[in-house]
Amino acid sequence: MTHLRMILLVGLALAAPAAFGDEAHTWLLRMNQASRSLNYSGTFVYQSQGRIETSRIVHLVDASGEHERLETLDGPLREVIRHNEDVQCFLPQDRIVVTDKAVLGRQPGRLITKPATLSEFYSIRLGVQERVAGRDAQQILLEPRDEMRYGHQLWIDVASGLLLKATMLNEHAGTLEQFAFSEVFPGGNIDHEKLKPSVLKTGEWRVINARGVELRPEDLEWSFRKLPPGFRGVSWVKRSVRRGDASTIHAVFSDGLANVSVFIEAAAGSLAGATQSGPVSTGSTGVYRRLVGDRLVTVLGEVPLGALRRIAEGVERRAK
Repeated sequence: MTHLRMILLVGLALAAPAAFGDEAHTWLLRMNQASRSLNYSGTFVYQSQGRIETSRIVHLVDASGEHERLETLDGPLREVIRHNEDVQCFLPQDRIVVTDKAVLGRQPGRLITKPATLSEFYSIRLGVQERVAGRDAQQILLEPRDEMRYGHQLWIDVASGLLLKATMLNEHAGTLEQFAFSEVFPGGNIDHEKLKPSVLKTGEWRVINARGVELRPEDLEWSFRKLPPGFRGVSWVKRSVRRGDASTIHAVFSDGLANVSVFIEAAAGSLAGATQSGPVSTGSTGVYRRLVGDRLVTVLGEVPLGALRRIAEGVERRAK
């Protein structure tokens, strides 16, 4: 083998992984763009902790932004209507309408950071090409680089870039949560009538405004000193969780893929006496609680228990 050929082969071997990673990043960028700009409709199945739920979704983008309607097809009817960040959730069985603001990054396929940033905390690479909902899809594997987050597998539509399937995996590669389209129609025109709620808002309905009051991080009397690497604050809101109580702080943190919510509220007498620091539930969405003086800190999110505990233990009052 000549020296020149050896140099070329070594050069290709060194360059291949980077190019492979760059290609995976390109797929993630396509997915992110499709989630924001593509018209589509379809039916998907969500599975978590033994629970299976089927829903229908319609997504339209026009001059005024994004419009979306989500309708559950199993159990009690729920409909969620979204226009950009404004959300209405209709609960016909209870005759309740909840208004809120969409959490950044919660839409399927939506990223709130660049793939290059994600690659600091996940090993990102191409998987196989498979069929999902009758369409060719490229699998993208995101493997955590530490114990503060779960692994993810994404299947992206080859033709449109739309996310067709997503699986969240625990440290043993077991499935914690899965979302998958069973039928999907990317592109094309969508009638605005399909975006209206099917329930008729007649008679007495209770309207609950859950939007709260947006805050700046510097306005908080609380600090979050033990966030896992890569997690940053994306939302701080003062909410009314219980009627007549508007003192609950809701902070949202994200590494660009996984979101974690932190609630800080007054601990009621009976609750304060019964609640000890520790996990309340685990699974795809874990919950960890901790008492800090007269406040109850609740941390929940799609991350391992160790990450929830770390975040909870780092919540402290700022010195005045």
